[in-house]
Parts: sequence; C-alpha cells; structure tokens
Amino acid sequence: MGEQNHVYDLAVSFAGAQRDYVEQVVEACGELQLSVLYDRDLTIELWGRNLITGFRKAYGGERARYVAPFLSHEYLTTPYPMDEFMAMLVPALNNPDDYILPVLVGDVTVPPELLSPAVGFLRMEDFTPWELARAFRLRITGSGSGPAPLAGASTTVESTARALRVPVTTPENFSRYAELESSFRYLTEQFKKAAARMSESGFVCTVRNSDSELRVRVEQRGRTLYGIDIQLGGMGRDDVLNFVVGQRLQAGRNRSNGTASPVFDRATRTPRLEMHDLSVFGGGPSTRSFSKEELFEELWNRIVDQVQQLADRF
Repeated sequence: MGEQNHVYDLAVSFAGAQRDYVEQVVEACGELQLSVLYDRDLTIELWGRNLITGFRKAYGGERARYVAPFLSHEYLTTPYPMDEFMAMLVPALNNPDDYILPVLVGDVTVPPELLSPAVGFLRMEDFTPWELARAFRLRITGSGSGPAPLAGASTTVESTARALRVPVTTPENFSRYAELESSFRYLTEQFKKAAARMSESGFVCTVRNSDSELRVRVEQRGRTLYGIDIQLGGMGRDDVLNFVVGQRLQAGRNRSNGTASPVFDRATRTPRLEMHDLSVFGGGPSTRSFSKEELFEELWNRIVDQVQQLADRF
C-alpha cells in the first residue's frame, strides 16, 4: 500500500516531556474540526518504514499546512525533535510567515539561527490545552494571507480579539496519594517486565512486591550485586516513595537513600515526581523532577551501571 497523501491542518512536534499537554491540545483541536498530524497516529502507516524519512516528510511541507513545534529545553537537546525542526525550515524558506507556528515552553531561549527573534510566538504556560487549540483554530482558519482552507474545513472564526492569559493553578482533582500509588504501580510493572533482560547477560533479577513495597535484587552465581527497595511511605511520611539501595538490605522503613514526592508541574501542566536524592543515583544530594517513565529509566540505568562495575571486580 502506498503512503497516504492526506494533508492535515496542523502537525505538532514536541519532546516527550510535553506529550501529555500536547495530546490534550490535539484532542481539543479535533473537537474544533482541525485535523492534526500526531506521531502516534502514524504508528501503522510508518510500520516497517524509515521513521526519520517518514517524519521529515510529515514536517517538511508534504503532509500539513502548518507545523507547531513546542520548543522546550528537552526539544532543543533531543535528536528526533531537532531533526523534525530542521525539516520544517526548508518549506519555511519559501513561506516564512505562514508555516511554522512556534510555541515556547518554560524559560527556554531559542538560538536566533533557529528562530528569528522577530518571529511571533505563544508561550505554553499562558494557555490551557483547550485555549491553545482555539488559538490554532483562529490562526489557521482566520489567516487572510495563509493557504486556502481544506475542502470541508470550517472558516468560521469565533469573535474574540485574542486569547487572554489566565492563572495556572493545580487542578482540583489532583491527588498526591493517587499519583503516588499510580507511580508505584507503574514502577512495579516496569521492573517486572525488565527483569528478564538481565538473564541475557548472565544475571538473575528477581522482583517481589506487596501493596506497599517493591524489592528488586540482581544476583550472579548466588551473589547479590545490587538491591533496591521502593516503599509507599517511609521515614515517618505517607506521601512519598522511599528508596533504599545497597547490596544487602534489611526489611524496615528506618533507612532512606532518597524520596520522591508527587507534584503538579505548572510549566508542563502534568503530574511529576520531585526526587530528593541522597545517594540513589550515586551522586551527592540533589533535587530533580521526573515523569514516572523518566524515573524508571534512570533507576534501571543506575542498576545496570552498578551491576556492570561490580561484576567486573570478580
């Protein structure tokens, strides 16, 4: 089957840290009758094909009338989003004022060679996902100098001068305890899935869990090389994930190598885990923010690094 030739109103390009927010924007755009090219919608279409080439076509003027890069610190330092952005610049040379609709995230500074300071932009923090979707609709269907609307697309522009900024607050339904339990379940599921990978290198990884504690141990020939306990609550608190690491761990909640607290990140408008690290990752005390996916990856990479070092000593 050949490639689809459907032309979308808009294509969105973003780093993984902004996925939750962007996905809400895409859903809102759909409700406003805008067709949006979103990477997960291309999963089947690009199955078995070169992803880099496929996405370059998507963002290089062949698949969408406009593109919206969500320019964040993560975006500017990640290869795939930057490859998409470079693809956007080619058609933008011929149509500089009517192709790229940039959205800046946080306090990011975009180098002038990538985005001219004279180009207008919106800031993600100034809009809810629904408000930003409305802004896209107004810009795309209401631009007098832009391309003609696609057949069947609505050309009605809602009567508002501009989207007004509103305070960014934590949602009323945000629950620290619900996020805590969701993160604990996610880490448990991911460690169980990943454990079998250790056997590929001659190690044994066991994962045991109860409703409130997860224990991961890595052995080689019966010798424990690394262990980590993740507890729901600890050190006198019930609103944190408590981490205890080492080669030989004892049951109990009177130790801590670090804790993670659920917070609502107003910049990305998504739940995050604020990690107060004492020695989980091997460095000095620090505080960093993770999504639960990022936290698992960091924990797993730390285990692999430690196991490799210890195994080489024997």
